[in-house]
Amino acid sequence: MDHTHKHQTKIAKLVYSAASQTLTGLIGDIHFNDIAYSGGSRGHKATASANAKRYLHASSLNESMGRLATTREIYDKKSDTYSQRGGTIPPGHYHCVYVASHPSFHECIRLDQMRDAHAIVSPFARHAIVHHRGGFFIHGHGPKGSDGCVVLANETRRKLLNQAVKRYQGRVVLEVTHVSYILPAELDPDPTRITT
Repeated sequence: MDHTHKHQTKIAKLVYSAASQTLTGLIGDIHFNDIAYSGGSRGHKATASANAKRYLHASSLNESMGRLATTREIYDKKSDTYSQRGGTIPPGHYHCVYVASHPSFHECIRLDQMRDAHAIVSPFARHAIVHHRGGFFIHGHGPKGSDGCVVLANETRRKLLNQAVKRYQGRVVLEVTHVSYILPAELDPDPTRITT
């Protein structure tokens, strides 16, 4: 008789709601219920007006487009200017990985996309909407804000989150919910055809 037991990995769960802009959950004995931003340059540090224009912080159109997961970042490297900021983090699940020193974000959390975070499946579209975006993090404010990463409003709470993920003896999984998006018509070869 085999008495060996498989060790099950403990999983802590966080939820980011793009609609309410909240990050909630429990890691060990630490509760999170925090305001957090994703997309459209939200969560940026206050900057001079020249930077606001360069990074499109002041655009109301950018604010509304930045709330859609299907909005892509359009950036001109030569002039270091944006003509469009990226939208929210795509819905789905992400592994949270502590990063001690990122070249741009310093101490932060890398969000590794799980299978369901690579595409949106909708009853209103015949094909999955595949995301060609990646490289998401939970990081600090910075002058640019977010193009899909998650930025906590409170820096002290963000540092606490970093340490909670670092110390947790198991996996931390983030679920992203309540995300808005546009269904691209080009995914349907004949958008005029009516299906029954």
